[in-house]
Amino acid sequence: MGTRAVHFVGSFPAESTDAAMRAMLDSAGPQLRTLPTGETARYEFYIRPIIEDLVKQGALESKRAGQWRTSRERTIYRAAGGKKLTGDMMDLGYFREAEEAVPVFNALRAERDLSGITLQLGMPTDFTMAFITMGAAGVLRNKKAFTDATVRDIVAIRELAGDDVVIQFEATAELVLMANTQPLHKLANLALGLGKGIAELAAACPPGTRFGVHLCLGSMNNKARATLRNVQPFVDLANSIVRHWPADRTLTFVHAPFAAGDIPPSANPKFYVPLKNLALAEGTDFYAGMVHDIPTETEQLQTLQVIERALGRSVDGVATACGLGRRPRPVADALMARANTLAAKG
Repeated sequence: MGTRAVHFVGSFPAESTDAAMRAMLDSAGPQLRTLPTGETARYEFYIRPIIEDLVKQGALESKRAGQWRTSRERTIYRAAGGKKLTGDMMDLGYFREAEEAVPVFNALRAERDLSGITLQLGMPTDFTMAFITMGAAGVLRNKKAFTDATVRDIVAIRELAGDDVVIQFEATAELVLMANTQPLHKLANLALGLGKGIAELAAACPPGTRFGVHLCLGSMNNKARATLRNVQPFVDLANSIVRHWPADRTLTFVHAPFAAGDIPPSANPKFYVPLKNLALAEGTDFYAGMVHDIPTETEQLQTLQVIERALGRSVDGVATACGLGRRPRPVADALMARANTLAAKG
């Protein structure tokens, strides 16, 4: 067995939390450092079920109807009834997910004697939730409501699970904006406070909370919302997060999407050259999201070697670029097996 971990981003195509967790443990077992819930109540459509639940709660109403065939065609929402949106109006469902997952996780960890594994709960950042739900025009007015609702759930999750949980922030809108504005992405980061905002969300949570950050390009219908010309926007956003990160919160890992939906990771060494400037703090693992179903195993091993040469060291773990929930179960199983092979052989 190699020293690299296998990281699962979060969602998994299974009928229940127990089935999803068992499948991931059966595949990777001791190679896992965190075990996601599988997000089985929302895995196929990512944020959409959360938003539609907020409509049922009476917090949101449709502003511009869409078909959700792609992220560009999504429905845009506003606060219901002309009210000002607040965190108290919204239950994002993360704590309910934790209430279901914690007993399952504890039982599986005891059953399999896996004391070193921590439960992983994924949630979009407040910026991503506001941007996808309410569009670019609604972010400034409504982000604080999503901040407050997210922090409230994290406080409750900490009270429930303590140090046995890692919160994975999923920063989709942030990285997509960086990718779409490359090579002017540093200006976008500065103007919108993207990296700083992710760190500020962590700072608003209880001291001692452990976090990971999944920088994401989206995967609706296995299609990414953006592509990278090279990894410079990822490196600059990750470094910005680290610079602003609060000292009393643990940043456990940062995950990079080197693939983009149905587009496999580049095999061109020039694509990865900016990794030499990635400046993660000691104790923060780096997970390479390069596991993909199109290249051969040999091609993937070669790409992993290219990534590690650019980085100047071995990656701490391998992963797919996004969750497995939008993939058919046979493909998800094959990708899990590929991740195990790359972690051990590369």
